Amino acid sequence: MSVDHRISEISTSRPRLRRDVRTHYQEYRGEPSYIVEDTSKGKFFHVGFPEHQFIQCFDGRTTISQALARNAATQGEEALTEQQGDQLLRWLVDNDLLESDTSGQGERRMEQWSKQQDKKPKNPISKVMFFKVPLGCPDRFIGSTKHLFGWIFAVPGLLMWLALVLYTCFQLAPHWDQFVKATGQVIAPGNWIRVILIYTVLKVLHEYGHGLATKRYGGAVPEWGVQLLAFVTPLAFVDASASWKFPSKWKRIIVSAAGMYVEVAIACFCLLGWLHTDPGVLNTSLHSAVIAATFVTLLFNANPLMRFDGYYILLDALGIPNLGTKGQQFLIWVGKRVFLGMEDLPMPIAARQHPVAVPLYGVLAAIWKILIWIGIMIIVSLLFKGAGLFLALASVAVMVGATAVKFFKFLFKSGSGPKLSRALPRLGITVLLLLGVFWFARINPTGKALAVVEYAEREVIRAGVRGKVTEVLVEQDDLVKKGDLLLKLSNPDEEAERDKLVLELRTARIRARSYYQQENLPAHQAELETITGLERKLEESRQYLASLEVVAPKDGVVAGRQLKTLEGQWLNTGDEILSVIAGDERELLVSFRQEDVESVISQKSPAIKVRLRGRSKTIEAVIERIESRATRALPHEVMSASSGGPLALRTSSDPVAERERDIARGGGEYDSDLDYFSGLGDRQPGRELARARFAGRAKITDAGDQELREGEWGYLRFANAEKERLGKWLYNEVSTYVKEKIQQARAAAS
Repeated sequence: MSVDHRISEISTSRPRLRRDVRTHYQEYRGEPSYIVEDTSKGKFFHVGFPEHQFIQCFDGRTTISQALARNAATQGEEALTEQQGDQLLRWLVDNDLLESDTSGQGERRMEQWSKQQDKKPKNPISKVMFFKVPLGCPDRFIGSTKHLFGWIFAVPGLLMWLALVLYTCFQLAPHWDQFVKATGQVIAPGNWIRVILIYTVLKVLHEYGHGLATKRYGGAVPEWGVQLLAFVTPLAFVDASASWKFPSKWKRIIVSAAGMYVEVAIACFCLLGWLHTDPGVLNTSLHSAVIAATFVTLLFNANPLMRFDGYYILLDALGIPNLGTKGQQFLIWVGKRVFLGMEDLPMPIAARQHPVAVPLYGVLAAIWKILIWIGIMIIVSLLFKGAGLFLALASVAVMVGATAVKFFKFLFKSGSGPKLSRALPRLGITVLLLLGVFWFARINPTGKALAVVEYAEREVIRAGVRGKVTEVLVEQDDLVKKGDLLLKLSNPDEEAERDKLVLELRTARIRARSYYQQENLPAHQAELETITGLERKLEESRQYLASLEVVAPKDGVVAGRQLKTLEGQWLNTGDEILSVIAGDERELLVSFRQEDVESVISQKSPAIKVRLRGRSKTIEAVIERIESRATRALPHEVMSASSGGPLALRTSSDPVAERERDIARGGGEYDSDLDYFSGLGDRQPGRELARARFAGRAKITDAGDQELREGEWGYLRFANAEKERLGKWLYNEVSTYVKEKIQQARAAAS
């Protein structure tokens, strides 16, 4: 009988678990499990109960065979097989959890593992875009502050936090529209530097919250630092992995949620400060802090599809450790079976144990990862005035190339790889199907155009001057007649300036009379000119102050949200106050991209179909007019990104022309193509579209049985539009984008 010396050496070896390796008991879904802690490296590993019992036998005296026998005697049906025992031993050696002098086999495997690590491909692009800067060990600093701030994670702190959130929501409710309207300033390019600084401070406090919670429950915090995402976005990090060994899942959840908990509290204080400060740098900064501490935090940190706070909270809530890895393993298994024909490959154990959670998470996380990667590439391509495009393309090339090399190595791997007779036909069919979709599938690209429902006879009333609202005389749905007083404003500075002019005019007239009596004709003539100038200024001031009384421009019904809350608020020139609607007829305000206008004009029929968001039926309409030039004026507030729409805003680099400002107020006849669209002018000073667009109006011909509400918006398409191949459209869109960025880079270089 021949002896296999490799098996013999493993079975008779007596490995010893490293003395600085600790294990901690935990429960997942009522099942016992353990966390293996490598104290010297700060690493943590999750193992089941049978694996833990097997590992505990490694005392330097027990052989592998004896350890497997004990495991079989105590674990019954869940006992490890010889193959599983060998894999577990290999895993312990690979992670350097065994004493190095226990067996020659272990040393050889460790050496082989080191060689494999050296051969692993490195992605320099990823290292540059995700640059990590460690800032040392904060354990002592956080420990010294634990007694001062650790109570915020106790019951009294939680109750105070809840009271603060509820009180802030109550205070914000009457000013919600104002808050949403001001959100556009946050994404304005002129505020980016300030927003990044605010975001950095918030993330430092966020990570401090994780560290503080970890220290409160007895864990160590060995490291913290900063990671730069795409050169510009700083992401602070703290090593709170010590919380993984906590036996209570609620303590682990508190540590995971601590950063968001702290940020929400800070957001409440900033929001209260925003409500009690006048417009200015401080007010805008507080508003930016609220957005960064709530919306951004919820989008990323609370998102369980990314391996941040929400992910670890989900793991403890579901009781499924390493859900992301298990979901990825399931997708790989599906890919191998479907595309490579490896039908004998068994389904991963985790997918069998959790047939819904693991596959669903794997699919959703993969989709989100692709979307995030595309977003990062777009951000990188925008850096350095278009020069970042080359870095983005290089990153994509490296990623695609590395994935392709890895795939082909596996495809042509002898022995354990797939059978080419099964894999190649399936891959060929997949490629043909994809090419067929790109070639035969046709789309209507005019879906980029937007449409919003408006009243056809709506007169938007805007503040003609800057002033404080002192009295509101109407309410929503009130009937008014032309000339009726709607509300009153006051401006103490302008009123003081008027009184000053009155005093100066009176003094000038007295001086003129005195010069006349003294027969000092030159001085008298000069004083008369001064009087004329003062009278002109006084008349302008009185006209200006007269506009502080807002009157109805026509007969109709008042439309305005929360009019009573306007009292005490300051309005800037051009701010929308309310509207007067003369009839019930509705129409569509449409907005086109500049690059789509030629194809829009060339349509044989002006008939369009619009699908509003949240509705299943379409609206039929006919375009009656399209503007002859593009404008950066915001067509409608609901279309802005700050209000949940698709149009990005930016800070205006040039003052708004007085003529366009008058048009924005819905004034009389003006020598401009824009006079047709008196409702288009939501172009406030310092706030405009990031890219100019063409506007137009469409008459609704058939709305079916739908009752349309003003402000509803959606996407339109031409009823008889010529559809375009999906592949061609994608190629044109990508090539156009790349050409624009190359032109920007050349312009910046020249």
